[in-house]
Order: sequence, then C-alpha cells, then structure tokens
Amino acid sequence: MEIRITPAWNRSSSVPGAATVVLAVRGDGSAARSGERGRRTGAGADLAGARRTPPRPCGTRGPLVYDVPMTSTSERAPDPRPARTRAAIFTAARELSAADGEVTVNALAKRAGVSRAAFYSHFTGLDALMVAMLQDMFDAAWARGRAAHADGATIETHVRHGFSMLVAYVERHHAFLRGALDWKSSHRTYMLLTGMLAELHVEALRRIPEGVPSRPGREALARSISGAELAHVEQWLIDTEQAAKDGEQLDATELLETVLASAPSWYTGIGPEDPTGAAELLVAAREYSERASAEG
Repeated sequence: MEIRITPAWNRSSSVPGAATVVLAVRGDGSAARSGERGRRTGAGADLAGARRTPPRPCGTRGPLVYDVPMTSTSERAPDPRPARTRAAIFTAARELSAADGEVTVNALAKRAGVSRAAFYSHFTGLDALMVAMLQDMFDAAWARGRAAHADGATIETHVRHGFSMLVAYVERHHAFLRGALDWKSSHRTYMLLTGMLAELHVEALRRIPEGVPSRPGREALARSISGAELAHVEQWLIDTEQAAKDGEQLDATELLETVLASAPSWYTGIGPEDPTGAAELLVAAREYSERASAEG
C-alpha cells in the first residue's frame, strides 16, 4: 500500500508541486519512505531546507503535525573533557614532584595520558601550570575567608584564615611544592605568584576601615606582605626536606606562627605580645581542606 503525506507546512502553501513524501507500508505494519514527488523550483525551492515532517505512526488518524522542541546549543551540558584533562595534568604534576621525578612537558603528558598538544591547549608552559595549580588554592582560601566574613567575622579574622589556608595547603602538598622548586620554570613564576597573592591582600586591605598606613599605598603593602609570605614558605620547604625524605610527619604550625607574627599587627589583629592561635587556626584549615577535597 502506498501513502502520500503532504507535510503541514505544504498544505497551506499555494506553491505548485509542493513536496509530497511517498511511503510504502509493508505487511508487518512498518513504513519505509520510497521517495518524494513534486518539483522544487521557483518559490518552492525555498522550502527545500525546511525540516520534513516525520512519517505518521501506523494506524493513527488526524493531521500529521509534529512540534518537537529542539535543545538549543546554550542549553547543552558543557563538555567535561577539558576539565578531565586539566585534572589529569594537575595529578601528574603532583605525582612526579612527590616522586622526585623530572617535571617536563613530555613527562607530564605521558604521566597524564595526554598529548603534548593537549597540554599546550591548557597551559603555555610549566610557569602557567604552576600558577594555575596555586590559583586554585588561593581561590579556595579566599572563598573560605569570604564565608567567614559573611558569618560576621571581622576582616582580621578573614586575613588569619587566609594565611592558615595557605599554610595548610603547603603542608598537605609539601612533596609537590618542594619538587616544584626544582622545576625548569623561570623567575616569572615567582613574580606571578607574588602578584596573585598581592591581589588578594589588596582586596583585604580595602576592607580594613582604619589603621592602614597611608604610605606606600595598598598595592605596595600587598606586595611586601605576599613576598614575605612566600619567602617563609620557601624556607620551610627547604628546612623540612630531609625530614620529609626520612618519612616524618610534617607539621606546619611553626610556619603559620612565623607568617602571622611577621605580618603587620594592624592587618592580622594580633599584637606583638599576643598569642597567634596558629595551632587552632591550622587545625580548622586542615579540616576545611579535607572536606573540600572529599567534596571535589
């Protein structure tokens, strides 16, 4: 049996020779399109690119009109592959550094199971990789500080939380960071890290209502604070290198104590003779980091 179906958008058309789909219905009730009849010339050619109406299910009656909403590009879920590649490269960098392996682009790509081209599609080099990995940590520290501030904590509490999150990260990833000191990266990495930390400190300095020195200015003060912070971290990594190789459990409480005591008292809210509370702050930061890792 042969069924001729004129799509709904052709029925109201005055175009001569409007397209008609011809279906051949088999004995089992299934339908197969055998072709189209009708000329597509003149004005009718404009309809050639329109979506054709699908064949009517066998045994149904009534107008053959379909209105199936299409999913737009903006509604589609994002491609998860770039995030997976980025995470694999991060993991490879940590593993190679912890194993005292040479960290190069070739070694990272091989360890991560990706190509060199895939690596360079995410990072311009080792400098950019290091900065990206630490940027994730800085973002987490800043988010925790904002949450504490939203709960009514003072900006000084916010600052102390930020310092403790940095030190907790260093303690947790000491093998990676110690190995990263030997990466074939340039001094530009150190400058970029100082700049990233300085941006966070500038934001904190803007929120301090009083007590901030008028000279040399927020940006210069922020660079001084971040430079000292990184210098203390680097020295701690060097001082604890042998203990880590001997398998000792590292405790960065002393590092946090030094960082807090070295920062301006008007910034941390800790007086020259006041206890820093480093041990309690670091315990809280460790717990937060562990929860964040488990959830992420």
